Amino acid sequence: MAIAIDIAFYIVLVAFGLLGNTLVLLTVLSNAVEHKMMPASDLILTNLTVILLLLSLFRNVLVITFQNGIDILFSTFWCKVFMFIWTLLRSMSVWGTFSVSVHHYISIKNRYLKLRKNAFWTTVKALTALWVFNFLYYIPTLLYSARGMSNVTFSVQLISTSTRPVLGCVWDFPSVNSNLLFVTASLVIHEAIPVILMLSTNISTLYTLQQHSKAVVAQKTINRMASERKAALVITTLVVLFVICWGTNIVATNFYNFTKGSSSTLFLLTMANFGAYIFMGFSPLVLLVGHSKLRRKLIRLLCKQWKHQVGQAGCSPKCKSNVTLVMS
Repeated sequence: MAIAIDIAFYIVLVAFGLLGNTLVLLTVLSNAVEHKMMPASDLILTNLTVILLLLSLFRNVLVITFQNGIDILFSTFWCKVFMFIWTLLRSMSVWGTFSVSVHHYISIKNRYLKLRKNAFWTTVKALTALWVFNFLYYIPTLLYSARGMSNVTFSVQLISTSTRPVLGCVWDFPSVNSNLLFVTASLVIHEAIPVILMLSTNISTLYTLQQHSKAVVAQKTINRMASERKAALVITTLVVLFVICWGTNIVATNFYNFTKGSSSTLFLLTMANFGAYIFMGFSPLVLLVGHSKLRRKLIRLLCKQWKHQVGQAGCSPKCKSNVTLVMS
């Protein structure tokens, strides 16, 4: 059976996201096991990576499977379960990206203060609060989700602001107004607000680094400033990628809604889908390319795996040269 070009791209992006996020997660966890500790920054990165990985597994893989003609429509019970999982993970992916940004901002602002001693447990409490808040907020999805009728083709949803039933699942609120109210409130609270905050936070971080760079004199401080600038660039790239993908998805879907699902605007759904998939596909690449510690650790892990496979005493010369180049 022939696969459409757009679906083929979706499959590539989903596979890329699964592989990339898995590599990032294994690298961070391996580093934590090796050092018998996990920095707060790695904990936040682990949180975001797990969210994106679960979202790819529990939604994107299923959607791609359905788009390839395999019928996996859910019953009412499973619609309630999966709508809850999808909405929870969708919102946490936004807040998780914001957490990466705000942690770096706080680290930069408190560079000269002794506030890092309990950073790990403070981060644990903050992430737990986000998960609890989102979990409680989306309890209505367990109550008001149902399997859509066979003739339902256009219905405003919340998952990536979809306009159609998601794998046959739709909202079943007591009234249209309550449905619209919940969707609108969710978009504002769990998407618009954190996006605005993460943009503001990154602008503030870059401004703070620029101000500090004018005052540094010692070589050690200069080296640290360069490291912080690089980290800020990686995080800014991650946030910009998220905002572009998020904005594309929101604008395309809402314009399609405005035209009441006109056939002339069907291409907007393709744009919306790409906006939803690209961030999960390329965010791990941004982290692995820009995060030098992760990159070096991943290369060491690959060397060990290669050593185990071929039964050599150490890394191959090519692998050693790669490690030397990265660390230089």
